[in-house]
Amino acid sequence: MSDITYLHLKRAVEKKTECFLCSIETEIEAKYLQTYLQELVMDSKAREKIIKSRGFCNNHFYRILIEAVKPTTSDEHGVALIMQSVIQQLMQDIAEQNNLHRNTSERIGTNTHKCPACNHLTESMNRYIKKTVDLLVASTEFSKLFKESKGLCIPHYAALTSIVESMEANQRKDRLKILSEVETKNLGRLNSELADYVRRQSYEYSEKDRMAVADVVSRSIEKIAGKRGIKLSEEMKKYDV
Repeated sequence: MSDITYLHLKRAVEKKTECFLCSIETEIEAKYLQTYLQELVMDSKAREKIIKSRGFCNNHFYRILIEAVKPTTSDEHGVALIMQSVIQQLMQDIAEQNNLHRNTSERIGTNTHKCPACNHLTESMNRYIKKTVDLLVASTEFSKLFKESKGLCIPHYAALTSIVESMEANQRKDRLKILSEVETKNLGRLNSELADYVRRQSYEYSEKDRMAVADVVSRSIEKIAGKRGIKLSEEMKKYDV
């Protein structure tokens, strides 16, 4: 199978992270922000989209700033030009608000529904989530990889199962069985690792012993909550196969 989406999923599963879909989302987000700074920051159509959205959401504005000050992607000048355009638009919005134009407040302020980065992430991740649902039974190779993986974070698990639960009964059973078995197995694994972590906090264990299991707390948070800023869409629940 040479499908690019499939190959990307396969590579992510093989990394053995707590949620391969979170790994993919992290990569997509980083690539979008880097590309925006390198190619789109001076693009007139991209700037129009940013002005229309009144900028990025809080999370992605700060992510853009972090990327902009890196030596490899340094472009604070480009970011300044974007900020200037957004501020000019906001000043116009406030002037219209003072002139009692209706619904002006709805245009002021950014949110995840308007943020171009959030929208790009949601659209991209919907594609990967739907592909994962298909591959669970359509690909023997992927099904085997998934069963041997560390599974998904709870938000992505819930997203996949919500899609599966909307399917016909004959399409639902095998997919739900695979998803639930893999998730249960890996939650049990983490529970055992946490028990070991707690046990090693006792005085008879060395600092080296404690450090050997130190990452289980952060990995458990990743499993329960997903990556910071995870993007999911209600639209996925309408998926029909």
